Amino acid sequence: MRTVTSALVLTLTLGAGLTACSGNSPSAPSTSTPTTLRLALSADPAPLDPDTYYEAEGLQITTAAYQGLLTYKPDSAEITGLLAKSWKVSSDGKTYTFALRTDVKFSDGTAFDAAAMKASFERRVALAGGPAYTLAEVESTDAPDPATFVVRLKRPVAPFLDYLASPYGPVAVSPAAVKAHAAGDDHGAGWLGAHTAGTGPYQLSSVVKTTRYVLTANAHYWGGKPRFAEVDFAVVPDFSTQSIELQGGQLDMVLHGLNTRDYAAIKQNPGFQVQNFPTLFKTQIWVNPDSAVFGPHAARQALRDSLDTVALTKQIYGDRATASTEVYPEGMLPKGAASDMWQANPQALAALSGNKDKSITIGYYGDNSLQQLANTLQIQMQQAGLTATVRPYGPAQVFALPAEPKQRPDILVAAMNPDAAHVDTWMSIYQAAKAPVNFLGCSVPAADKLADAARVTVDRSESQELYTKAAREYQNSLCWINIADVRDTIAAKAGLTGWRHQMPWVFTVDLATLEPTS
Repeated sequence: MRTVTSALVLTLTLGAGLTACSGNSPSAPSTSTPTTLRLALSADPAPLDPDTYYEAEGLQITTAAYQGLLTYKPDSAEITGLLAKSWKVSSDGKTYTFALRTDVKFSDGTAFDAAAMKASFERRVALAGGPAYTLAEVESTDAPDPATFVVRLKRPVAPFLDYLASPYGPVAVSPAAVKAHAAGDDHGAGWLGAHTAGTGPYQLSSVVKTTRYVLTANAHYWGGKPRFAEVDFAVVPDFSTQSIELQGGQLDMVLHGLNTRDYAAIKQNPGFQVQNFPTLFKTQIWVNPDSAVFGPHAARQALRDSLDTVALTKQIYGDRATASTEVYPEGMLPKGAASDMWQANPQALAALSGNKDKSITIGYYGDNSLQQLANTLQIQMQQAGLTATVRPYGPAQVFALPAEPKQRPDILVAAMNPDAAHVDTWMSIYQAAKAPVNFLGCSVPAADKLADAARVTVDRSESQELYTKAAREYQNSLCWINIADVRDTIAAKAGLTGWRHQMPWVFTVDLATLEPTS
């Protein structure tokens, strides 16, 4: 399962004339317009084959090299065409017909057409990797002519268009490249783990595992020549190092992972800029229904009621987040359809006084902001008479929790995001009883039933009403307590322009639209 909160950091080289900066001294201006954009990865990504890759670390590489039929408008949940110019959906919700662009080539120079898209869908299904769920209900595909691609589903799938717009959705992969580099029946997966063959603005030209990844501009890109000829990713694991290098002039952009104090200091420096973009991140407290303390619903109610989300959000995030007011991130359901607000009562934890001799574990998964929130909860628990221990969970540990109930903490602090802007990609990933990332094993059968019905309902308004009812059932379980809606916060050198960001695509920006200044 993908590492949802893996760090991804971008850096920009501003040319030989750049001098280091420290403290509050801005960098000296460069003497020429740079042609290389330098980025950093906080860890070595998994093999970058787009049909098996399902992490956040390295997502900036795959989304720069590959494109799908659809995408989202900048900072919006509205779907728009990408390789598809337009599309039609049959009245029974099972047949999708896409009119394709006819001016597109792959990075290897071969033409993109409906047959190539058909082959790409078939490849994803055959590899059966993590992202293959997006095509699980596809019955057949057809390419009646080079500019028309038809997908037939076994049954209606309400979020299907969002699957196609997701950063993990099916993309076009050059059939010629797959054939040329196939080893046995691997469909070219061995080669595509460290190479690319897409229609995006860049192609992967060099990989030195654990050290460096380099993208170069795709000479065949249909969308116009990117301003940066090369994008250089160095593996820089430590956030503190990234912060120091940003302020020292070695790095020029950090997409996330710094603390509130760092962002505030950077914002005051005229040599830098801080951008906040809307995204679908929710900071939550997950509650273990088998916890000796928080298993009873009344105890979960006391925990929730004790939390002042406005104060906590300001304390932890400053202006990088707002206190949550909806069950799901903005845009996934109509505003107000599933509101989630309460009057904080700091004394509510007194209801747990009968558990004073019991110990609890507060787990956290993510950056130091989440650790800070876990530490704050620890203090509140101790003031209520509980013995609370804070424990970090790494990616391997946290994603093993669904299968290892004995390793689950009593509560888990995490910031999560869905695969797409459709509410089903939250419910089916995190909340359903059989969801792959239902970390603490909460089960809400009534909600699952409603979500299952909504998923196959053709009428959009009826489907949305069912999803809203499911949302309220999940909400009433109090297994997931919302704290904040967190933005994508980017700290960068001043002067870089052309920002374009997609709300469901976390820790990434559109590399093709970024423009340097001399």
